[in-house]
Amino acid sequence: MRIHPYLTVLSVLLAGTLSLVAQQDTTLSLDVQIRARSEWRDGYKVATAPGTEANLVTIQRSRLTLNGGWNQFDFRFGAQDIRTFGGPAGQTQGTIAVSEAWWAWNSQGGMRVTVGRQEIKFDDERVVGAVNWSNPGRFLDGIRWDRRLDDPKKGNTTAALTWDELSQTRRIMAYHRALVGDRHTLTFLVFDQDSETEPSALTAGFTTRSRIGTKAWWATEAYLQQWDEGGTASMVVADAGMKGEDGHQWRVGLDLLTDDAASTSFQPFLGTNHKHYGWIDQFYVGTQSNGLTNLRLRHTAPLGKGKAWGATAHHFRDAMFGDLLGNELDLWVTGKTDGVLTWHVGWSVFDPTVRHIERQGDINPDRWNEAAERLQQWGWVSLNFTPSFDLR
Repeated sequence: MRIHPYLTVLSVLLAGTLSLVAQQDTTLSLDVQIRARSEWRDGYKVATAPGTEANLVTIQRSRLTLNGGWNQFDFRFGAQDIRTFGGPAGQTQGTIAVSEAWWAWNSQGGMRVTVGRQEIKFDDERVVGAVNWSNPGRFLDGIRWDRRLDDPKKGNTTAALTWDELSQTRRIMAYHRALVGDRHTLTFLVFDQDSETEPSALTAGFTTRSRIGTKAWWATEAYLQQWDEGGTASMVVADAGMKGEDGHQWRVGLDLLTDDAASTSFQPFLGTNHKHYGWIDQFYVGTQSNGLTNLRLRHTAPLGKGKAWGATAHHFRDAMFGDLLGNELDLWVTGKTDGVLTWHVGWSVFDPTVRHIERQGDINPDRWNEAAERLQQWGWVSLNFTPSFDLR
């Protein structure tokens, strides 16, 4: 009889956990997540033609994560259940899988080695992100080495090797972060992806972030991407933000991603694109995009005790300020209770142009004008319950 590999991992971890509990210098905790979200989709991810009916789906994400530590070692094992409820007959589709499963060894001098399925993310997750907003999230299988020094000005460094047997994809990452003076942060990232089934390319670049006084900041990002089949792409980002009175915050930014006309298009393979290119996900999530100009303005503010609201406006064009693709508005309200229960209500609307419909290529040309006259919309309500229990 064949034993499922997930059950083998679980058996080993449980056996190790029982032996750890017998020790006096151990820690053990259990994290729980129950997230239920209902979404009204009327153009989510890809533009829809007139006459296409909107749909309502409810998605559940449930996670159980066991965390433990013993002397120089610690571990995490998590399983998750993703359920989608929808359709006229109330069909249910579900997936049960291991989300995280790793052991880590902590050595002297701030060294740490982690082996197994783990979450990996850098900076604001434009190039390598965990995609926690999505239902399954993103976890990578491999080995990771970290150095965390007591003095951040001397730098923190990460190197990782991950692989995906299903897609035959190997990824190598190297990351370094350091403080320059008292107001500046500088990071470097190299990310090489080699795959039999996905695109293969080497991406490398840097980010800067500087404080201006006590209430303002500015940041830049620049990446080059060399494709194995030839061609070089780039992504350049500029951001600035300011804190106002009574908790109000403003942020303005510009993203420039090259297209095929400038050698080849930039593709953020592991980027958290939902965060940066509009919540309705018409770019890079719904379909592969060929270059992009994204001018955005964001504002957040408190809304009573434990609540806040925000809005982000996007102005999308082809690469290097080319043809207009559309404008998007994202609105949301959030709240939390005792840090355990949080709720979110959001709505996004995207006004596309004929050029955007043409770029996506999912609608027949004779209906492009009709599709461009239809607002694409996505709304959602989410409840997230995340208690944590100390077992030892």
